[in-house]
Amino acid sequence: MKTKRSLLVALLVLTTFAGCKKVPQHIGDSLQPESSFIHVAFSGNQNITSDVSRIDSLSTKSATLSLVGDLNDPHFGNSNLSFYSEIGLTSNSLQWGEGATTDSVVLQLLYAGYYGDTLSPLTIKLHEVTESMSGDSMTYYSNTSFEVGDEFANYTFYPRPRTRMKLDNDTIGVAVVQIPIDNALGDKFINDETTGFSSNDAFMDYFKGIRLTCEASAGTGSICYFNLLNTNSFLRVYYHNNFDTTFYDFNISDKYVRFNHFEHDYNTAQAPISFNDTTFNEYLYVQSSAGVRSRIQFPELAQWAEDQNTNVLINEAKLTLTGANGLINGVNNDTALFSQPIQLVVVKAKEDGSYSLLPDQLVGTNYFGGYYDPDTDQVWFRISEYVQDLILAGPDAEDHGLYIYTYSGAFNAKRWIFHGPNSPDTTNRIKLEIIYSQIDD
Repeated sequence: MKTKRSLLVALLVLTTFAGCKKVPQHIGDSLQPESSFIHVAFSGNQNITSDVSRIDSLSTKSATLSLVGDLNDPHFGNSNLSFYSEIGLTSNSLQWGEGATTDSVVLQLLYAGYYGDTLSPLTIKLHEVTESMSGDSMTYYSNTSFEVGDEFANYTFYPRPRTRMKLDNDTIGVAVVQIPIDNALGDKFINDETTGFSSNDAFMDYFKGIRLTCEASAGTGSICYFNLLNTNSFLRVYYHNNFDTTFYDFNISDKYVRFNHFEHDYNTAQAPISFNDTTFNEYLYVQSSAGVRSRIQFPELAQWAEDQNTNVLINEAKLTLTGANGLINGVNNDTALFSQPIQLVVVKAKEDGSYSLLPDQLVGTNYFGGYYDPDTDQVWFRISEYVQDLILAGPDAEDHGLYIYTYSGAFNAKRWIFHGPNSPDTTNRIKLEIIYSQIDD
């Protein structure tokens, strides 16, 4: 029978039954009669379909971290990440003083991490934004862009996110990068003949902001994470006037506009992803920074429940994903260089490509799961309520499956490859384990 071929149904042994008591009592297992049997079903490749798609965009407004860099991944192709940000005065009514002259300008950014190869140099460019980024109706997505003008920096460096730096001969207890800025920017400020420095609002109207981009990397490259809101991040103008030699800092506030901009080119991959293909599902992919998501569906699950000729009460439905390492489509997946995201998210897919939260997720992460376990190279999710709803809806009900994303995709660049339903490694294929009860009317 089809059901027997696709789903293995067996009575749990005593040890499994005892372990079942540790499962959070969220589905109606506590209501089952003593006479009911508890069963376990494994849904494998015959019951799961999948596909991989690109993410159109996501909101990156006020993202916790600002990302810039260029990364070449043999499986995901090229990722070029940049960011926009307003900057503001640290005091009102700035007076440069008589005879003011620029000595030097530096943009200092506090490292908050990185992704990729720090032995590959990066070339960072800074441009002035010439279009206002402020507005009540403004949206800031990963594909949003604004017009830019003059280039004020072109700096090549090796990322050193764990190396303390010195500024003004004083050791800073944190890792920063110091990007030399052309003195022309300091001259632009000092020689301003408008009222641009009379107040912060006036300055931000005069100078709309900055954009940091990265040139294409010749090697693997990397993505740098920066914390712009930290006091160690600022734009500093060193100058002297007729009376003194000093400096002035421009900072970035959580009240200012800042957002990340992401671009991906998957055509450069050595082992390209097959997008929107439900037949080529040996491996599944997720990528942060508005990159890639995977979708899974269970087209036979509701029919299986109906074939039981009794009411099926889901005690637990657990989805397990296992990482794919080594050669994938003939190309090595270097998980040491391209480390796994610490957390994934599963959501309910809608027909238009959007999604909604699963009821299981509302219980809490301890119940729902989603965290990467380095010991098992796995991520699991408890989707019991979703499966129960799918069964209750019946075989003819429309269901678009589940999307799998990386968590905090707006401010990290990590990705993960895991075994799909048709993986050549049959042991580690994506798996749905169901513990259920049969309850007669």
